[in-house]
Amino acid sequence: MVILEGFVTSHTLATATVSDPNNRRRPLPYLAALTLVLFAANIAFFLNRDMEDSYYPTTYATIYYPTDRPVISDWKEVEGGIEAVLSWNAPVEGWRILKEGAPYSENKGANPFFPTPVGDEAMHLYKAIPEPEGLFPPLEIEIRFLPEAFHTNRGLPRPDTYLIRTDVPTARFEEYPVNAWVDDYGYMDPKDLATTDDILQNQAGIRSDDTVTERLEKLMAHFRSKLGQKCRGTPPPDFRWKTPFQIYKEMDSGESQGWCTQHAQMFTYFANRAGLQARLIQGARLEGNEFVLTGHTWVEAWIPEQGRWAWVDPSYGLVYAKDKNGRFLNTVELSELRQHDAWDGVTARVYKDWGWPELDGEDGTFVNADFADVNGIVERQFVTSSIYKWRRPPNVEDIRYDYGMLFKNSTFFWGNLERYWFKPPLALANFPTDGARTYWIRHILLWGFVASLIATFAFAGLRRRSPIVKEPAHVL
Repeated sequence: MVILEGFVTSHTLATATVSDPNNRRRPLPYLAALTLVLFAANIAFFLNRDMEDSYYPTTYATIYYPTDRPVISDWKEVEGGIEAVLSWNAPVEGWRILKEGAPYSENKGANPFFPTPVGDEAMHLYKAIPEPEGLFPPLEIEIRFLPEAFHTNRGLPRPDTYLIRTDVPTARFEEYPVNAWVDDYGYMDPKDLATTDDILQNQAGIRSDDTVTERLEKLMAHFRSKLGQKCRGTPPPDFRWKTPFQIYKEMDSGESQGWCTQHAQMFTYFANRAGLQARLIQGARLEGNEFVLTGHTWVEAWIPEQGRWAWVDPSYGLVYAKDKNGRFLNTVELSELRQHDAWDGVTARVYKDWGWPELDGEDGTFVNADFADVNGIVERQFVTSSIYKWRRPPNVEDIRYDYGMLFKNSTFFWGNLERYWFKPPLALANFPTDGARTYWIRHILLWGFVASLIATFAFAGLRRRSPIVKEPAHVL
């Protein structure tokens, strides 16, 4: 056999090419570069965002119809009648049905059932009363059953149909329980929580048997008398990352002052600790679909008896507003009334002090006033071009220009990152906003970075697990 040293056959070249690990290495530099670019893009987008980018457009239904009140998500025809399919987290055992005010039927289960009488084609008013008693006011629903023969006789053949009219919300939409808006403050110092509870009991006078409105009034009286005018002013920058109780202590001692945002933040905290379900709302103006840095901050409290959110403004001693039928009014309802100057019959519960010298009554007491006499803040802030943001927990502020604050407090850090990507304040406005597009870009950058990072590690792992195989050269 003749051996030709130094010459390799084409078979050898092919074998070497197949076993060459460089084929597995080539994607790594590109993936690593892409990962770095996407990481830099995420950082740049975060640092260069507009001050008020963190909001996401939602609907009135999502904001004001939580799972804590009945919503009809669907209607279902069943044998002998029709059933309202409810979205409601209450422990319903059954229903009593009244027809034109008289007892009509009963049924067990979470959904009310309305039997259809044969031959009755009239419109009837039903009241569905949930059991056990006191869960919620009766649901009023008008129903008319039109059989197939009714349509056929009129030359418009169609199957059995029902005509239904009701003010009960009837739709499918994103819902949250009321507690989704309430902070548990588990991140705070237990000593601060205990001190807060002591203040509520021994200074504000909160009692376990107080109603929601009694607690709201006691809280308002405490804040207006305890903090008063001395605490109204420009807050220090570090109030953005401090807890509501730390803010309260500094303002109470006279060390610092605060704007409406700090007063609302503190009020929400104390209300939550007092057993109230309360949330914080910020309002400002839109210009060019952007949230402009100007506006006001207030609170809404949940009224279980009516299944409604009630507007509360701690900065002005306004406890709540009611319409002529005694229903508590929320933020958007007041905004609509303001657009039409429709204040007839609307009243406000006001803590009378230095802020309302013209109102009748003694200082340090609560008075009922015509809303038109105390609606100045609504007239100035609830304008047509306003946007309203409902902030979800934790009860900390949004980061702004001083990003060094992120390293002052872990809750502030993680709360802002969660709000930036996954739990934005939900917003309502009469005009289009850029919030949805902003979050779409944020998610593209975030998940693009995560995917490229995973791919980079996967290819790096594949390279480590695949040793280089040196095959012998075949020569002739």
